[in-house]
Amino acid sequence: MNGAGIQLNKGKLAREIALMAVAALAMALLAPFGMDAMSFAARLFVWLVFAIGGYLCFRPVVAGGIALSERTGLPLWLGLALATVLASFPTTLIVAGTLYGWQLGEMRLDRLAALYTNVVVVGGLVTALQVLLRRNSPVAEESVSPCDRDRGTAHADMEASPSLPVREEAPSPDPARLIFDKLPPALGENVLYLENEDHYLRVHTDRGDALILMRMGDAAEALRGIDGARVHRGWWVARRAVSGTTRQGRAIRLQLVDGREVPVARSMVGELRLAGWF
Repeated sequence: MNGAGIQLNKGKLAREIALMAVAALAMALLAPFGMDAMSFAARLFVWLVFAIGGYLCFRPVVAGGIALSERTGLPLWLGLALATVLASFPTTLIVAGTLYGWQLGEMRLDRLAALYTNVVVVGGLVTALQVLLRRNSPVAEESVSPCDRDRGTAHADMEASPSLPVREEAPSPDPARLIFDKLPPALGENVLYLENEDHYLRVHTDRGDALILMRMGDAAEALRGIDGARVHRGWWVARRAVSGTTRQGRAIRLQLVDGREVPVARSMVGELRLAGWF
């Protein structure tokens, strides 16, 4: 990943942790669950530990649930639910340790189980919220170069002024250049497959891989001239990259020439079978 991408991820992480801190402040002011007997400073400390510690435990849940769903063929909601159940264990220990300190070893199992149940419920809500935010969040503005931003503004101005003559540009003879021009020249143009990574795509060629800022749907459309298919929500595969298939029950996975295995969405099985992929 290039330096700009790392800075963007760090900035996003900082904003999310700041949001958790604001939520902790709000909970400290509200003093729910009988915490009004504690001083404000104590409540704020406890909620900061709960919010930030729980956030760091649950942040990988969405990615883990999606990966579990793709690798096993489970429905996405079930993969996220299982990941939430697992992430709630360390979060419960953080909460219990903050509340009971050195007396944690004397905590009764029924109280620990009740605390775990509350963490699962809250963690499930947080996970659902993260999924909704990921689906609805636009591409980060920091990732758009000033030149691209200026071109987009000029294009919008022309559309808003129908009285001005607009010269239509000839369509690109090769839509795949939208992808190739974003890749380092050393990777060449023999694209094997694409995979989603948050708002980015990792493009794999026969010479290596690189991240680009592009939506999977737009990339699949740009590669329509290449014999390949979007075999799953987060994967596009060139047919020449497939070396075989594996089956586990009803789940089908494509074996690629570099040893990678890619899941096939059930909705794509019939289409790929008719096309002779397997």
